[in-house]
Amino acid sequence: MEKAARPKKDRTPPSILHLVKQVQYKAYVRLESVFQPLGITAVQFRILITLSSKPGTSSAELARLYDVKPQTMIKQIAILETKALIDRQVSSTNKRLLELRLTPAGEEILRQCQKDSRAMERDILTPLDAEEQDALRNYLSRLLDSLNAYKGEEVEIEEFTEEYSRAGVQRV
Repeated sequence: MEKAARPKKDRTPPSILHLVKQVQYKAYVRLESVFQPLGITAVQFRILITLSSKPGTSSAELARLYDVKPQTMIKQIAILETKALIDRQVSSTNKRLLELRLTPAGEEILRQCQKDSRAMERDILTPLDAEEQDALRNYLSRLLDSLNAYKGEEVEIEEFTEEYSRAGVQRV
């Protein structure tokens, strides 16, 4: 009995963009599980990071920064305010503007989230030695710079503390 010929496997290497997206997605899911015991989502973590370095930012400014609808941002702000992690204050320069700030509880939860996310990053990167991690960071930074230049925009770094000085990829 003659065997049917097997189709040859496609030897094309996987798409780099596909691999980057898969790593980003799996890291995001893992980050969500790290923050879950703290009652925080990865999205809320990023909002807290922004407010820690830019106190007084409005919800409209946050919506523009993260490229989401104002209603989407307002929902996240309301959740953080209910948890007493942020508060809103009337602007001293514009009485119609509400400025957002971290509360002491928000600052504390942010510190814990940063500690936990750094530990998770170290764990995720264990397959790479320090030199490979530096090379990967450099490659990704160069690609991000190139993409920013292509769009003709200057994008702010999304993680504002020194240990988060690399640009992020996840939108809210």
